[in-house]
Amino acid sequence: MTQQQSAVAHKFVDARWAFERYEAIRARLPTMGNPGRAEVVAGLGEVADQFDAFVFDSFGVLNVGEVPIRGAAERIADLRRRGKHVMVLTNAATAPLDSLPQKYADLGFDFAAEEIISSRAILAAHLAKHPSTTPWSVVAPKASTPAELGVPFALVEGAAVPEDRSGGVILLSSQTINDELYAALKGSLAARPGSVLVGNPDLVAPRVDGYSLEPGNFAHQLADDLGVEPEFFGKPYSNAFEAVSARLGNSVQPHRVAMVGDTLHTDILGGSAAGFGTILVTNHGVLKSLDVSACIEQSEISPDYIVPQI
Repeated sequence: MTQQQSAVAHKFVDARWAFERYEAIRARLPTMGNPGRAEVVAGLGEVADQFDAFVFDSFGVLNVGEVPIRGAAERIADLRRRGKHVMVLTNAATAPLDSLPQKYADLGFDFAAEEIISSRAILAAHLAKHPSTTPWSVVAPKASTPAELGVPFALVEGAAVPEDRSGGVILLSSQTINDELYAALKGSLAARPGSVLVGNPDLVAPRVDGYSLEPGNFAHQLADDLGVEPEFFGKPYSNAFEAVSARLGNSVQPHRVAMVGDTLHTDILGGSAAGFGTILVTNHGVLKSLDVSACIEQSEISPDYIVPQI
């Protein structure tokens, strides 16, 4: 069994596996913009004057799993006092959209609904522009309320992929994916090719006890196994950063927007490709156990600034 195949079989992987896997699927990611200087600073307060808006990834930056990172809420409050725009741009797609403000409130943050952009919302906006009367097969738990996507659907459960999935497959969450479900999905797509839409492009997410595999991991595995070309919604893809720019309007120029994240291949690569400034957070996310300088050198994805935490 190859390392990639074993990733389908195991719930948790390590940071080195995640970094190497991102490098292996690099051809499917956006092209890097102008590399930053990777200047190390103590915190966002040192570079606050360089930007008018700060866009935060969630996992590894504001929280780890369901635990808030100490000092993050205070930093957001400080930026607000300085007159900065603050937003969250998250690849979380499992939770219903109307639950997100309360989720962040429970973590101690005061983000308003209009300050939160999720990859799920970006996917839903895409589906609204392309109405469908044919059913989609959705990979997600029932509690995620896939009906919110506004398309006819049936859940993929266990090893049963609905026969009528003429709309295609939507990978919304990885919570229900196991060996049997992945094998069934792979077999169904091999027999009857169709569109694959991905509501969370991440390969992994940092948790208190390790790293969970996310929908992007399984989408790229399908691409490797079958040659399918998934369509991704969220970081590092342009649709995520276009949503940020649309929300900010003409009041902030791209180079005055800082994308703050814990991953080189999603937050920093995507932000750079969009013309945003980039700030890499190292203490709590995907890179915390790795040599960050070596990762930057190997990937040639270089942020403008590096901070231990925000």
